[in-house]
Amino acid sequence: MTIHRNPAVERIERILAQVHRSTRGEASVGEQWPQDVMRTIRRQAADHPAPSPLVWAEPLVWRVAAGAALVALVFAGSVTVYSRHHAAPVAAAWLEEFDGGSPLPGQ
Repeated sequence: MTIHRNPAVERIERILAQVHRSTRGEASVGEQWPQDVMRTIRRQAADHPAPSPLVWAEPLVWRVAAGAALVALVFAGSVTVYSRHHAAPVAAAWLEEFDGGSPLPGQ
């Protein structure tokens, strides 16, 4: 037992020890006690719904998410390396390809 210097904790420990000593032999169980406990456990287990048929999907989703994060990290790293080696902005080549002209007709 840990020794505490706090008098309130010491008082609580003494009270708990006294209660433990006074109720040592009184907690008896009957012959039906194990059956009652098992019956209660079975009832509580029956109240819980069955697992979803998509239980297999959760680990798959997390693995795909981890893979997607890895791909995004590699892409961001390649963009960083590309931008350090080339003077033109990264999106400049793409913007020229997708330039659709004026956003308003007649201009």
